[in-house]
Amino acid sequence: MKKFLIAAAAVGLVLTGASADTTKEVEKLAKQYGCSGCHAVDKVKAGPPYRVIAKEYKGKPNAKETLVKSILGGSMMKWQTKGRKYKIKVKMAYMPAQHGVNKQQAEKIVDLILKLDTK
Repeated sequence: MKKFLIAAAAVGLVLTGASADTTKEVEKLAKQYGCSGCHAVDKVKAGPPYRVIAKEYKGKPNAKETLVKSILGGSMMKWQTKGRKYKIKVKMAYMPAQHGVNKQQAEKIVDLILKLDTK
């Protein structure tokens, strides 16, 4: 089964500096680990966009731990209610565990997502 994680391509997005570099890094890892099948930086696919994930979790205690756990162990129905808050409709009810990603890789992905500009 193809890995569905977190990450993808920002279409038509104009970014500069560190934000552009972070976006490129997220896109690169998303492609490498198969995340871009379900996630993109700014577009709803089967799962929520990374920028929305960043907005939801930035500044929250245990944000990194929570997101790493979702990547490694999967999650169920997490974005059906959160999606309403951001006026997005997430197509999948669950994210399968990403067995092709180890903890260190998941932490790197989460760090990059949380660095995305959310304004």
